[in-house]
Amino acid sequence: MIKPTGSRIAYLDNLRILVAILVVLHHIVITYGAPGSWYFYDTPVSELGVILLTIFAALNASFFMGFFFLLAGYFAPQSLDRKGPVRFLWGRLIRLGIPLAVFSLLIDPLIRAVLAVRVWSPGSRFWPAFTASVRDISFTPGPLWFVTALLIFAAAHSVLSAATPRLRSSQSSKPLRFTNRRVVTFGLVVGVATFLVRIVMPSGESWFVFQLGDFPQYIALYIAGVLAYRHGWFDRLTPKDGRRWRWAALGIALALPIVGFAGGAFDGDPSEFLGGLRWESLLGSVWSAMEGIAIIMALLTTFKERRPRQLPIVREAARSTYGVYILHAPIVVAVSMLWLPTGLQPGIRLVLTACVSVAACFTIAAGLRRLPLANRVL
Repeated sequence: MIKPTGSRIAYLDNLRILVAILVVLHHIVITYGAPGSWYFYDTPVSELGVILLTIFAALNASFFMGFFFLLAGYFAPQSLDRKGPVRFLWGRLIRLGIPLAVFSLLIDPLIRAVLAVRVWSPGSRFWPAFTASVRDISFTPGPLWFVTALLIFAAAHSVLSAATPRLRSSQSSKPLRFTNRRVVTFGLVVGVATFLVRIVMPSGESWFVFQLGDFPQYIALYIAGVLAYRHGWFDRLTPKDGRRWRWAALGIALALPIVGFAGGAFDGDPSEFLGGLRWESLLGSVWSAMEGIAIIMALLTTFKERRPRQLPIVREAARSTYGVYILHAPIVVAVSMLWLPTGLQPGIRLVLTACVSVAACFTIAAGLRRLPLANRVL
């Protein structure tokens, strides 16, 4: 089994960089016309451009947050084994709780105040807008809902580990076999579970700060990550698996435009795919689950096959991915607002925002990690 303890796993680090970039790009494409919830919406790109951005967002949403939960589950057991349940949870409270508090109490009100002054109520004053946002605290963690969920997952993992000590065993006496057939079954089960939850909680609707319609995948992949570590599943991925999953991911992806047009998703109202007791919702839920699993498997096998040797700049970027996730919201909003007075076409704004935002996120995150005590959090 590959043990993360004491050294980083290069191909997983590289995958983290890719998915962190996709998080930034996901919110940028929402800014310029793709459906989704975000702080700031600029002028959408062309009608064809919106369709292409919607397809990108759908493919991205099928796996990128689930992949983060998978990695969180994969790396949790080694920390839990080393520290024990209490110290493990305390460490998670520091690393997850501090950024969550800072974002919710400072960064989110700051973003809203800037938008109030520049976009929502031009001419208003910043300080009154900021203090009003601070006074109107309603716990809005924005994209840090993920951090909130990880805290809950870590607490549940700690309690289960304390109640069932054998869960902390680093090696299983009866390894659970890893097969592609079981992965397909896993994806189908996740898809059906997602459909059932979305009957009462459609995708896009929130309870507290969570879109529960997406949580069957998140919970399942966190558990899968734990099992992957305990049973050495990632070690058993082969180049043959990689070829199969790349073709599967491509085939399922090519079905998206067909399914979308058939169900009217590209006519401006994709709501029938988002929830309720409808065949479109069942199809959308199963498609998203299967495409997400296929992409994750394809990426894991592809990056593992390449056996990368990391340059120092890549190692630095990998260490900064958590900071990128925490900081990307104010950076993306600030960069996208830079072009408002320029009169540039929306498509050009999108490209500029993507290039500048990704570079700024990694640069700022790497710089903040060098501040005293920040390395304990970021």
